[in-house]
Amino acid sequence: MLDGLLLLFEGYTLLYLLAGSVGGLVLGILPGLGPVFALAIFLPLTFGMTPVEALVFLGATYASCVFGGGITAILLNTPGTPGSIATTFDGYPMTQKGEGGKALGISTMSSFIGGIIGVLALAFLGPMLGEWSLKIGTAELFMLTLAGISLVAVTGRGDTKRGLIMGGLGLMLSFIGRDVITGTNRFTMNTYYLEEGIAFVPFVIGIFALSQALLLSDEKGSIAKASKVSGLLDGAKEVLKRPVTLIRSAIVGTVLGIMPGVGINVSNFVSYLVAKKFAKDPESFGKGSIDGLMAPEVANNATSTATLIPAFALGIPGGSSAAIFLGAMMIHGLRPGNAFFTDPMVPTLIWGFIFGQVAFLILGLVFANRVAKITLIPNSLLTPLVGLLAIIGAFSYRNQILDVMLMIIFAFIGYIMVKNKFPLPCMVLGVILGNMAESNFHRSVRISGGDLSLFFERPLAIILFIIVLLILFTSFIDVKKLISRYSK
Repeated sequence: MLDGLLLLFEGYTLLYLLAGSVGGLVLGILPGLGPVFALAIFLPLTFGMTPVEALVFLGATYASCVFGGGITAILLNTPGTPGSIATTFDGYPMTQKGEGGKALGISTMSSFIGGIIGVLALAFLGPMLGEWSLKIGTAELFMLTLAGISLVAVTGRGDTKRGLIMGGLGLMLSFIGRDVITGTNRFTMNTYYLEEGIAFVPFVIGIFALSQALLLSDEKGSIAKASKVSGLLDGAKEVLKRPVTLIRSAIVGTVLGIMPGVGINVSNFVSYLVAKKFAKDPESFGKGSIDGLMAPEVANNATSTATLIPAFALGIPGGSSAAIFLGAMMIHGLRPGNAFFTDPMVPTLIWGFIFGQVAFLILGLVFANRVAKITLIPNSLLTPLVGLLAIIGAFSYRNQILDVMLMIIFAFIGYIMVKNKFPLPCMVLGVILGNMAESNFHRSVRISGGDLSLFFERPLAIILFIIVLLILFTSFIDVKKLISRYSK
């Protein structure tokens, strides 16, 4: 490992690492672009690099982009990436209370620790966990997504019915497009645009970013009423005072990162809901809870590195970003497999990933307070700025004006839903998990020849099904009151 550290200082590796950190941070802040866009646009730049330089550059870009998405989520209630949606739940309420700097400090330190834990998992558990991920079959993946969908009841706690309605609406939206098995068009209204389904990036930008701009236009003043943005270091210290939340969220993020097809879109939701389920004060979630902000930020960055484990060890990318990493490996003559972890360049690569986390930690601590002052801009000026960023993000996704129109439609839907107190996260979770649940259900049924007992034959699938029942039971029934009633 020491030799690998020394190799990191040779050539232009550190310079590329810094460039990737800055570039990823900028693209992460811009709503709608996200890590997949950042990696895709930067991949051609690696053609003249060595394999270590290329992977370190892309790794720093990825880590900073995931972290950067949380900045606008906290300050503007606008997720910079789809993996920062849950960050808005408690990050933005803190900003509204004048604690934007503190929230950014929590986000920065949480992201750093989560990323470091993800790197350590890649270094020490890569071969073992990569092999274990092969045992996750379609039945287990379906039960996992079913558990995620059932969590909409927890997300809408306080109004479970509205939460389930929004989750069902999200599922309905996920069914638009081609059938995952037969290829038949469904609910497309005979338009070519909808054959690929609802474009997720414009959908998220409309629901969260542009709808937020509409909400800001109804309010006078600025997001935060404080005249001074501070508390960055206080926020970072708060993270260190909550080791249980740190470890639990990191474990959730790492495990979900290893599972193919899950990614940060799901892990930030699941980690938030798990933190809320185990919290001593779940009623504080959604109102500026420190644990509620920490959990998704820790899990996001743990997932972002853990998703590389099956890609490097088995050649199975855990998501779109890992697929780009896998492509970069092959472009530079590297082949995935167990032998990959015995390659002399791997220690240098691990150190590069660690330094990438350190780079965005320094950038966050140095510049976050300056960025936080955006919350003091009057809403009359901030609203058109958020709207402009939303339009740019939606259009740059695929350079289609129809994506902008779709975003505008969902912006008005989101505006109306928020005004009537319907929980938007429930609908987004339904959209995220709908296709995954449907595809894994059909694959399982085809594998078993139509025998549904497949879902109850494997131990992990049974455990996940029991978890689903417990989630729904505890969401509709106050367990504490039930126990106290029968204990008398």
